[in-house]
Amino acid sequence: MNPASPAFRVDFIGDAVGQLDRLTARAEELGLQDALALVYQLIIGTLKTRPLEWGDPFRDYRGLNLTAFQRAVLPAGICVVYAVHNVEPVVLIYQFVALEGSPFA
Repeated sequence: MNPASPAFRVDFIGDAVGQLDRLTARAEELGLQDALALVYQLIIGTLKTRPLEWGDPFRDYRGLNLTAFQRAVLPAGICVVYAVHNVEPVVLIYQFVALEGSPFA
């Protein structure tokens, strides 16, 4: 990874966009759009600046040169699963999960 790079590029892959859409629809039903927006800003902002320190690594995808991480954002009860490229400053979000007990579940 290039340590001189000031920020990581964050992209969505797989069903992450659909999952985020469902979380957004649920937030609108409950009037929690502002809360979800704050959680989203926290997630994206942190992944752009320090994805390796923020999440808990749980899998190496050696063939893709990626390491997978997960992090729960409490009390919102949303878990984000993402992978960080081991050479390039790229983060791939591939899952948003509303945890049990989350207002977004």
